[in-house]
Amino acid sequence: MITMPARWDNSSLVIVVTFCLCLLATGLFSLTGLNGAVAGETAPANAGDGTRAAHYLIGAGDVLEILVWKEPDISRTVRVRPDGKISLPLADDIQASESTLLQLKNRITEALTAYVDHPSVYVTLKENRSKRFYVIGNVNAPGEYVLEKDASVLQGIAMAKGFSKSANKDDIVILRRGPRGQFRIEFDYDLVVSGKDIKQNIFLNPDDVVIVP
Repeated sequence: MITMPARWDNSSLVIVVTFCLCLLATGLFSLTGLNGAVAGETAPANAGDGTRAAHYLIGAGDVLEILVWKEPDISRTVRVRPDGKISLPLADDIQASESTLLQLKNRITEALTAYVDHPSVYVTLKENRSKRFYVIGNVNAPGEYVLEKDASVLQGIAMAKGFSKSANKDDIVILRRGPRGQFRIEFDYDLVVSGKDIKQNIFLNPDDVVIVP
């Protein structure tokens, strides 16, 4: 607590005013620095997420969050149906599968324009459910894995923590869906890693099943 003198002279007044201005300036600079740091930490993270999602192709089963600014009755979380479409109030059915998030955003915006003035639409991938593959059999971590980017058979096995001791590496099979149904692709681990038949190390497709006997 500062005790004020009963009588002031000019020099005392100047000292007190200067002191108060210094305190005020220090506080303002500190707040400005704090806000700048928070903004600087948030922006790159958001930018990186946007870059990764820019080329993602939506597929059946994916869960999307649709936000229409100031329109809570239209905004919602939706799952892409097996026919590749989603449903929204006013917009009805919209094709989503095999589209990027930006393309879907543009379609929704266009569909809502007749009902909403200058709609601002945001589309976010909430859960990747369309691009999964499976590794079963004699691996250390059999299960379902997300196919976030191109991954070969060897990379898929690595994601499953490699072979168990009893694995038969020469008789691996990939089950894949085609236009005429499911078919088998043989994979000989020793031929691939030795370089004798590197072409067997194909990229995995969504819903592929890698079987390690």
